[in-house]
Amino acid sequence: MSIQSIPYCPPTIGLRPGSSLLDALKLMLEKHINHLPLSDDTGKFAGIVSTQTILSELIPASARVEHGLSNLKFAGDATRLLSSHLHGLEHRNVGEFAEKNVPVLEEDCPILEAALLLSQNTSPLPVIGKDGKLRGMLSRRIMLAYLVQQAEN
Repeated sequence: MSIQSIPYCPPTIGLRPGSSLLDALKLMLEKHINHLPLSDDTGKFAGIVSTQTILSELIPASARVEHGLSNLKFAGDATRLLSSHLHGLEHRNVGEFAEKNVPVLEEDCPILEAALLLSQNTSPLPVIGKDGKLRGMLSRRIMLAYLVQQAEN
């Protein structure tokens, strides 16, 4: 049986890689999601951006670099600093920060293979049609809900 039998999330929520990072964040907050798929002008999958990536971008570079600061307790309440970094996101393209090397699930992917890939990744995985276009996103939650439903039948 393939993942076509699972009602995965259609790609009704998504952005183009040229959209602003701030717009992506606002959309994720509005829709209560942590991962947002990107697709190009033809509808082909172009990556995933996450709230984790965006939050990391707000942290000072001195703490993000290898062997950088291990904690920022000395900075105290840095709400203004984080907010000022947030304003800079509107001038950055979401495509710059998208994770592009994520596994993709083809529409005819067996359920067990999809479960394996989902267990090895922290984000939902894109479902791609034979034409390379984004069909939707399959999350661990959707997979588990489907399996519970099947176990009850």
